[in-house]
Amino acid sequence: MLEVEVKLRVGNLEEIEKRLLDLGAKLIDIVNETDYYVDLRPCIDLRSKDMALRIRESMSLLSNSRRCELTFKGSRIGGYPKARKEIVVEVDSAEKLLEIFKDLGFSKTYTVSKSRRIYRLGSFKIFLDNVKELGSFIEIEADNPEPQSLDTLASEMKRLLSAIGVFGEPEEKTYLEMLLEKKGLDQKYFD
Repeated sequence: MLEVEVKLRVGNLEEIEKRLLDLGAKLIDIVNETDYYVDLRPCIDLRSKDMALRIRESMSLLSNSRRCELTFKGSRIGGYPKARKEIVVEVDSAEKLLEIFKDLGFSKTYTVSKSRRIYRLGSFKIFLDNVKELGSFIEIEADNPEPQSLDTLASEMKRLLSAIGVFGEPEEKTYLEMLLEKKGLDQKYFD
């Protein structure tokens, strides 16, 4: 599946949420997520290939349900919006999967935690994220995009951002990249 998204740092999520509701967006879920990124070196240096392997644990505050998944993120193939191949597999337990990787010798993991409000508006999912140690962000993700429609999606995403009063340059870095950079671990992770 192709993941197509745009992400921007924002100031006030409450104001954005009000504008989304005024536009007719529907709240899908409120979740707390913990993402564990697994470093597979020396077998493969995912960073140098612009790839990632993530284990995500999600807890829905609306349904009181828990979900775990393993996600492979391929290399980015677009600038705006950001596009990349994504393969997601549901798993039973993040802890057991982390234990497997550790027993295989891949003990380095990096954690990103966030609270997320998820909305749907038309063919877009909108994520209002409060990322621990990084702050507030909005992400807009297209549902089931076709690679040839990236220019059209970019225009639609820009119009949506404008309609909800969000302006500025998109954030190209992942939450993991931003967090490692903030902690001064960027070089240690990649060397």
